[in-house]
Amino acid sequence: MYDENGAAAVQDGQTQRSGFGERSLAKSAETASTALAEQAKASVQARYIVAMQRKRDLMVTRSQLLADCKRPAFAETAIYNKPIGDGVEGPSIRLAEAAARAMGNIIADVAVIYDDAEKRIVRVSAMDLESNVTFPMDVTIAKTIERNKPQPGRRIIAQRKNSRGYDVFVIEATDEEILDKERAAASKALRTCLLRLIPGDILDEAIAQCYSTREGVIRKNPTEAIKKMVDAFESIGVSVAQLSEYLGHAIDASTPDEIGKMRSLYHAIRDKEATWAQAMDSRRAGGSEQAETPRTAADALAKKAGDVRAQATKPVEVLPPEPRAS
Repeated sequence: MYDENGAAAVQDGQTQRSGFGERSLAKSAETASTALAEQAKASVQARYIVAMQRKRDLMVTRSQLLADCKRPAFAETAIYNKPIGDGVEGPSIRLAEAAARAMGNIIADVAVIYDDAEKRIVRVSAMDLESNVTFPMDVTIAKTIERNKPQPGRRIIAQRKNSRGYDVFVIEATDEEILDKERAAASKALRTCLLRLIPGDILDEAIAQCYSTREGVIRKNPTEAIKKMVDAFESIGVSVAQLSEYLGHAIDASTPDEIGKMRSLYHAIRDKEATWAQAMDSRRAGGSEQAETPRTAADALAKKAGDVRAQATKPVEVLPPEPRAS
């Protein structure tokens, strides 16, 4: 049946749907799954429409992101320090989130696509609605954890030797432990996907500004910065004696650069990017060869920004948690 304009007429018991240049008829008696699918489709279409009507201005994006990086509290959390060799620094999930907010018209999504008794697979993606570019990543989370000693009532799945020659027990994880692993792995993957959508020059400027802001605060009052560093590590169970052992000297002899790196290390441990045991193992191993020292502060900031940005687009590596004492 067609109307006077040649279009299909709506019959009893049918509904008409309109989309991007399409029109279709369907029976009104829809299942719940169909209704949810239509709701999701409408939500995505609405986001595309808003994106087309309110396109981003990269100069506004740059201005908003740099304004965030000038805030001391944000700059402190924007860079993490992973204990590999002399330390690998990179933009944290906080910087990635701020950059996505400044860019606008970006969809970030985390969804479980597979789940069984042994593993859970989570799909993480970031999409730029203006360019229609999507970066997806699937992350597998094993439903096990490792401990140095078997715990009463916990099912032991396997046993192995760690890098230090000690016995490590692989045991079944609880729901809470699985959720912690999922959050940490999803954050790493989401950070990688989001940072791939940010223009490189804007990201470099943001990283350099974070370093400049952080170092300015530390140099203004080194004593207060050291106190905050000590308090932060004590909140995650790392004592002053352990900090001194890691640094190789008394805490109050820390340089501004050491304080900045230690604050980044704290945030990496807090956000489950690393563990204190990994940091100590890396320190005992002696790290890598000393890099060439920049001649000026500007050179140092430029070198740090380049090194940090190089980590942004590397594929995320999800490792099992470091064994710890029960």
